[in-house]
Amino acid sequence: MTAPDPFSLPPATPEPRRRNLLPILIGGGLAGILLIVIGGAALAFTLLTQRANNLPELLPAETQIYATFTPNLSDLPNIERLRQAFPETFDYQESETTSDLLAERFGVTFAEDIAPWIGAEMALALYGLPIEELTNLSGLEPADPMNPFSTPLDRETNILLLAAVRDQRAAQAFLDKQRAFREQKGERFTTNTINNVTIYASESDTTPFAAFALARNTVVFANKAENIATLVQQENDSTLARNTSFQTVIQALPGDRMATIYISGDTIARLTDALLESSTDTVPTATLNDAQAAAQALQGVGLTMAVIERGLRFDAVSVFDQNRLGNDLRERIAQLRPAVSPERAGDVDSAALGVFSFLIPEDWGQQLRDQLAASPETANTLDDLEASLNIDFERDLFRWFHGEGVITVLPLDSNDLPVGGYFALRVADRSAAEQGMERISAFVADSFGLVFTDTSLGRTQVQAIEEGDLFVGYGFNGNDLVIAFGRQAMESAFGAEQKLSSQSDYADALRALPSPNSGILHVNLTAVRELYNRVGTDLADPDLEQRLAPFKAITSTGTVGLDNQGALRGTLLLSIGS
Repeated sequence: MTAPDPFSLPPATPEPRRRNLLPILIGGGLAGILLIVIGGAALAFTLLTQRANNLPELLPAETQIYATFTPNLSDLPNIERLRQAFPETFDYQESETTSDLLAERFGVTFAEDIAPWIGAEMALALYGLPIEELTNLSGLEPADPMNPFSTPLDRETNILLLAAVRDQRAAQAFLDKQRAFREQKGERFTTNTINNVTIYASESDTTPFAAFALARNTVVFANKAENIATLVQQENDSTLARNTSFQTVIQALPGDRMATIYISGDTIARLTDALLESSTDTVPTATLNDAQAAAQALQGVGLTMAVIERGLRFDAVSVFDQNRLGNDLRERIAQLRPAVSPERAGDVDSAALGVFSFLIPEDWGQQLRDQLAASPETANTLDDLEASLNIDFERDLFRWFHGEGVITVLPLDSNDLPVGGYFALRVADRSAAEQGMERISAFVADSFGLVFTDTSLGRTQVQAIEEGDLFVGYGFNGNDLVIAFGRQAMESAFGAEQKLSSQSDYADALRALPSPNSGILHVNLTAVRELYNRVGTDLADPDLEQRLAPFKAITSTGTVGLDNQGALRGTLLLSIGS
């Protein structure tokens, strides 16, 4: 029996000396990072699918990481599209890799020895993680490919692999067969019977397969025999299923989830404290206090996967106990509201390789000043820059450079410069923006000798620097300040022939994303692959084109601020073609 590796691997009014919102940015960043982790690991998680219901009843309440999945992929709705796109992944039971691993490690096959008894639920659980060692990942030994848990961590961490059983006799036959095979290879086992459950423990093995038993209608493997003894004697009122934080996180997750990973808030809080201990000299005290308060209030993080009609959807949810955030921090969080219109990203050219819409808050300049002023080493940074550059940041930048922004990356009809793009910002005061850009242009000319000149794009006049295929310019499209690299990109910013919102992959993804949201990231994987082929780059793997072909697009977004459940949410969609 193989197990997936969870580590293989998403404005307030300015006031003097105001503390920034780093804790919430940490929370959002955490959600984003976790989204990327779960998205990147999804296809490697060949078993990761259906939500489990019973296994949390067997695990201790202090479980820190819990991942649940099912081996029965054929039972899932919408699975045929994925099976056709990725036959090697979704027919893992017949794959050569699975067969070799089972044969070499256990002397069994899936079809003959596992399929007859395995039920709808499987899970991986970890507790007792050595947080201090996790903060020093550079000191870890590399894992054995045949055993992804073969690092120093598994000697301290309690690791359990569980699988629900639908045929007790077949499950016992599997355990007997793999034990006999391991004994033939030299392993020796001791036995201990607790509550009529016989626990086998290897005298030499230190992996998660060191101990095993058939207990409470479940096949259990563990790296320590005492972990199974704890499970056998587990009281109903002290299980993971009864843990309040676990319940709160699970209830905040999407109802159509097919796979779930839970990480306890206490684990993240301890990890945050360990990391912040080394940052006391470089991070302002107020920021450290806010970060620690937010981490202490975190009840947990939940990650899910859903198989949808057009691909896979991944969700990340961080749930906070708002009563533990403190009045000041809770008030500032309440002032945050998503403010990016969904049309902002959808209005760009449908040929875009990627687009990212976001909000630049009105008080970002003040937040920057406060952050720099909090440390003696950086307190005079802006004043020194203003003096050396002869620029007034407040007048020339801060007072107008805010609003809804979008970054668009586009293919160009040039092999020398195949990629260009533009940044567009919807400003509230165009006159102030025009004056600010004039001063910045003058500074560039004086400092670097690069002069922006009047340039015509049809009926549109922009300021640009042109040299051969090189084009860098700026102009105003209504209240949008556009800064572009590449003439085609500038033209696209002023009038796309076909908008991204007309594309089905984007439109379908948008309907599945949280709304309102803090902005959208969309990557057209088909267009990226076509550009990659056009520029003539040789593929390192001849099969790479075929392997990438089913992937059409990635679309992701997240919320800003907490909902009524105290949850911060992020979603990533992986669109897959038939």
